[in-house]
Amino acid sequence: MLPEDTAGRDEVCGAGGDCPCARRRGGGLRGLGRDGAVRAGHSRQVSALNAGTLDRLLSSPHTMLRKVTLSPEALAYGLVGFGTATATTSNGACTIHQIGSYDLPTACGRALLAPSAWITLRVRPASLGVAVIAHEEGLQGALPGLYVYSSGGRLVHRVLVHSAQDAGLLANLGRSRPPSEAQLRNLQLPGEVAADWRDGDQLAQLDAILDAGGSDRHAALVRGSAARGVWGVGGVGNSRPVDSSLLPAVFEHLSSVGLPVCVGVASSAVLQLSAGPVHLVERVGALLVVSLGDGVIELDLSAVRSCLLVAACGPRGSTSTLELYDERARCVAVLTQLGLVSADVHRAWEHMLESLPAA
Repeated sequence: MLPEDTAGRDEVCGAGGDCPCARRRGGGLRGLGRDGAVRAGHSRQVSALNAGTLDRLLSSPHTMLRKVTLSPEALAYGLVGFGTATATTSNGACTIHQIGSYDLPTACGRALLAPSAWITLRVRPASLGVAVIAHEEGLQGALPGLYVYSSGGRLVHRVLVHSAQDAGLLANLGRSRPPSEAQLRNLQLPGEVAADWRDGDQLAQLDAILDAGGSDRHAALVRGSAARGVWGVGGVGNSRPVDSSLLPAVFEHLSSVGLPVCVGVASSAVLQLSAGPVHLVERVGALLVVSLGDGVIELDLSAVRSCLLVAACGPRGSTSTLELYDERARCVAVLTQLGLVSADVHRAWEHMLESLPAA
């Protein structure tokens, strides 16, 4: 559940002393309304970077902020109501942007439809915190945005709307009727099903990434062949390091041969997935920009410290995933094949990854 509304109290998000905004008592806020709206009065603009923590969002100038008291289910159904939105998930090393409509988000442990033209989110409900609607004042035509934070106050997902109709839906988020019992049964976000990634299941491997960035899993994967040998059958669960300097070449190859791929970018509570052919690959210094399906991936190559090639059990049998890790051994992005892709695509994918040299 998201934190309770804190209108009229010092803490804006209700997360208590652990949240950055709880430390801003008496500073920077020009009043807290009965509906949880606040005005922040400092000299920085609202942006994806400045909203990286709740504290930064609160210090944005000339911005109306309203905390939204929502359950994860209500948040999920609010997202699918938007006609067209820009969805962004970032972790510092990698960012994904998609423009389109949301598919219904799924929780860790649940079935996952293969990503298509819809914006696809995998979420860990227990890690979700407060959601804030932000609206720039004094900018003609400016539309509100929704910023979703983790329980620790870090930005995990951002939504920007593009029409007056969707802006109206966003303005009413948290004020309209909550999801029905039938909708809640369909979504079933709270019921995370415990699944051990060591069993080799592909979705369980992805879900483990949302557990502290997958650092514990990373340590287990690289610990040694003796441990890896008991995970799964037929090589499933095995991993090997690959040369991270080849990432631009991997995307270039995917683009040149027209091989589709699914890329997932993880924050601490959300995994956003985009799938399709690679349309364009551009490199500017250490920044690699990839146009993929209906999304754009921005990867800071200097922040990628290692890559692992991990075998898991998918619909086509053993399916390899290329996992990218930062200096803290947190998984920042994955490249894989999800769902029942064609046998030719699966074969070409496995052949390409097998050819990657070791680190």
